[in-house]
Amino acid sequence: MLIGDKVCLGPVLQGDAPLMFSWTNNFDLVRSNGPYRPTDEAKFNDWFAGVGRDPGRVVFAMRKQGDLRLLGYVQIVNIQAASRIAEIGVLVGNPLDQNQGYGQEAMRMAVDFSWRSLNLQRLSLWVIGDNPRAVHVYGKAGFQVEGVMLRAAYVDGRYQDVTVMGVLRSGD
Repeated sequence: MLIGDKVCLGPVLQGDAPLMFSWTNNFDLVRSNGPYRPTDEAKFNDWFAGVGRDPGRVVFAMRKQGDLRLLGYVQIVNIQAASRIAEIGVLVGNPLDQNQGYGQEAMRMAVDFSWRSLNLQRLSLWVIGDNPRAVHVYGKAGFQVEGVMLRAAYVDGRYQDVTVMGVLRSGD
C-alpha cells in the first residue's frame, strides 16, 4: 500500500465493486472522460475481474487516510514495457470528495510509483473539453500541456477539444 498525507493507494477489493459500478454509470462523472454509455453488470464484472490480471494495467483504489473509505481510483493503462510509456488517469467518485486534494495527492503518488516500480519514463493523459480543474490537478503532479487536438472527442452531443498532457521521468 502507498501511504500519503490524505490518501492511501492500494488494491481494489471485492467490496469496492458496487460503488465502482455506480460510478461507471454516473453520467456527470463519465462524460468528463468520454462519451457516456451505460455499462451493464456483466461487462463491469468482466472488467473488474480482470483488474489484477492484465499486465498492461495497474488499478489502485484510492482510500481516505484514517477511515479507508473508498474515494475513487487511479489507473495506469496501456503500459508498454519496451518503450517504458503508459497512460494514467484518476477519478474521485463522490462530488463531496472532489476539490479536497485527494486526486492531486493520488496522482503524485501514482506517478512516483510509475517511475520507481514500473520503470516507466513517460506518462500521458487526455483532458476532454474545457476542464481547468483537471489541467490544474495534473499540472501539480508535473504534467505539462503538450498540445490540443481540435474537435477530437464527441461527448454529450458536441465535438470537444482534447488537451494532451504528459510528464517525463527526470534523468532519462
